[in-house]
Order: sequence, then structure tokens, then C-alpha cells
Amino acid sequence: ARDLSFNLSGHILHSIYWENMSPRGGGKPGGILADRIDKNLGGFENFKVQLSSVAATAEGSGWGLLAYDFEGDRLIILQVEKHNNQLVPGAVPLLVLDTFEHAYYLQYKNDRKAYIDAWWNLVNWSDVERRLSKVL
Repeated sequence: ARDLSFNLSGHILHSIYWENMSPRGGGKPGGILADRIDKNLGGFENFKVQLSSVAATAEGSGWGLLAYDFEGDRLIILQVEKHNNQLVPGAVPLLVLDTFEHAYYLQYKNDRKAYIDAWWNLVNWSDVERRLSKVL
């Protein structure tokens, strides 16, 4: 069961990760996603700082996630170790940031912060908003 959880979660998170990025990404979200970020996370800049911090401080290999929490009807930020530790039951990942070294080492070496800063320029906000719209 542990191996299944790790491998399946890894597959799901990586699949979202690739769809969350676009060469024409970056900027800021709009629509209901921007409204929810303002309401639940204190605005875009605050959200960006929070998610970047969670991703940067993931011990070893992990993920930073923006997720929708059904129970609280709100957006939340999660730190996930490996692929499967600290997921919140009922939370749906909307935006994921891979901080396993394989995601950045060849280009950024040990500079995780530079990778995270560059990643924001690739975020495909239309994909994130589409994911949010599906769960609302």
C-alpha cells in the first residue's frame, strides 16, 4: 500500500505539474482563481510568497501545492514530502511545484530558490483556473 501511494501520487502530481506550465505562462491569474486567491490567501503577492516558501523549505524532495479544500470551501497551500506525505484528505491539487532535485539540478544546481523564481514565469494560469472550475 505504501508503494502504491507513493507511485500513484507521484504520477498524479507530475501529470499536473506538466500541465500547469506553458512557455507562454507567467503573469497573474484572473477570474474566479484570482478572486479565491484574494479571499483565501490574502492576495497574489502573499500567495506567491507563501507557496514559494513552502516549496523552498520542503525537506529533501517534495512539493509545494495550491489545493482546493472541499471541507472548508477554500484554497490552501500544502507542503508535501516525497509524493504522498502530508496530503490533506479531500483536498484537490490545482497547482503543483516539484522540488525534487531532478526538477532543477541540471540547470540550477543546488539553487532551488532560482528554480522557484523562474518557475513562476511558466505557470499556466488557465490550466489552474480550469482545475478550480471543475471542483467548484
